[in-house]
Amino acid sequence: MGGTTLAVLNPFTAERAEAVAVEEMIAEGLTRCALDSEYWYSADGLPYGYSLDFPDEEFDLRAVERTAGTGMRSEILLHIFTSDIAGRPALGRMAQRVAERAGGWVFVEFRTPPSADLLHCLETAGRLIRVDGAVYLDGPAMAAWNAHPDFHVVK
Repeated sequence: MGGTTLAVLNPFTAERAEAVAVEEMIAEGLTRCALDSEYWYSADGLPYGYSLDFPDEEFDLRAVERTAGTGMRSEILLHIFTSDIAGRPALGRMAQRVAERAGGWVFVEFRTPPSADLLHCLETAGRLIRVDGAVYLDGPAMAAWNAHPDFHVVK
């Protein structure tokens, strides 16, 4: 099964981060599968899930921690287990709300290098950290990305 993932680095413990992720999946209208608790489904049947981990070397933790002013203790990976692009806005909204509630940062990759106008739009809305061809967005900046006409999520 294909899919897409958004990572939210945050200063919460894994247990506390998990509680936030579950609450936001419920708020998005997802229902946990009774037969396999790893899967959550939207009303239109799209499969989602989450996993928790410690932030790893894939991320530029020093830049995030320096900007955030605190250490990142966990990583919430929000998944949609299909390549159907119709479910990606919900994934973005959940990542935004988790980041807002947990004081976290969403790792966003772009298909092509973002324009100066796009980066300015995101910086005006919230905070961002530029890293190569990607950014880390705080909750308000992620909200701006979710609302932007060029919104997309890279696998």
